[in-house]
Amino acid sequence: MAIYFVLFFLTIGAVFILIASIGLLKMPDIYLRMSASTIAGTFGVASMLVAVAIHFYDFGIFLHIAGVIIFLILTVPVGAHMLGRSSHIIGLPMWHKTVRDDMKDKYDHENHTFKTFKKEGELKNDTKEA
Repeated sequence: MAIYFVLFFLTIGAVFILIASIGLLKMPDIYLRMSASTIAGTFGVASMLVAVAIHFYDFGIFLHIAGVIIFLILTVPVGAHMLGRSSHIIGLPMWHKTVRDDMKDKYDHENHTFKTFKKEGELKNDTKEA
């Protein structure tokens, strides 16, 4: 019975990785490519690792695989965010049908800092006193 679960999770993992690779080929800009590859790739690798844990049926291997999956879930989005932000900072263009750009006009290219926008009448370092 365990072999069917292994085949199921391997198939699901292969499908997710196939979706990630198609996303890398078909998406029009780096931001969409990165989104497709990180989400689908993470789920694909996690599914395959679950299949390995089921196949070997060992508590030590299960703990290692659980650690790897947790590490992937925590680090892949952070890495994708850093790549996306650095891509925007160096000026890689967005797809022409992109509706929203949250980073527009928020980075100062001369000082390499992010601009802070405060409400009208507030200074940058003001603190409110009670």
